[in-house]
Amino acid sequence: MTELFAILSGLILLAGAPPYLIDILKGKTKPERATWFIWSVLGTIAFISQTSLHGGWSLVFVGLDGLGSIVVFLLSLKYGVGGWMLLDKLALLIAAIGVGVSLFAHQPTIALLGVVLADLSGTVLTVKKTFLAPTTETTITWFLVGTAALLGVLSVGKLQLNL
Repeated sequence: MTELFAILSGLILLAGAPPYLIDILKGKTKPERATWFIWSVLGTIAFISQTSLHGGWSLVFVGLDGLGSIVVFLLSLKYGVGGWMLLDKLALLIAAIGVGVSLFAHQPTIALLGVVLADLSGTVLTVKKTFLAPTTETTITWFLVGTAALLGVLSVGKLQLNL
């Protein structure tokens, strides 16, 4: 069953990418640069970490999500917004602290909290941007990514916070 959840997660995640990428290239979607940088770093760390923990099928979502974040970050350099405002710098600092905690913590729960802190710092930037300019995001993509993430969690097979 975990394989099915992983495959569905990957397919739904892939289905959400084209509308988002097309909207970026059309100038409709404006990715927040600092958010996507943070998510790219976290996605890379998560993939490496879960690979070392033998994540199995859960790697499908983590790998595709990390790769997608990197692609969007690279596109954000030309088509995005933000990145150097005070709130962006603060979010990057908080994310760095969160990543540092997760890398040096010797307890999985503390490490997970560091990652959540880092992720949240990036999320706040996009939520703020979307609140102020709701037409700068592609709604269907966010719905599909959320659905894929839920299936990605189910693909782990059992409740394991480190995965």
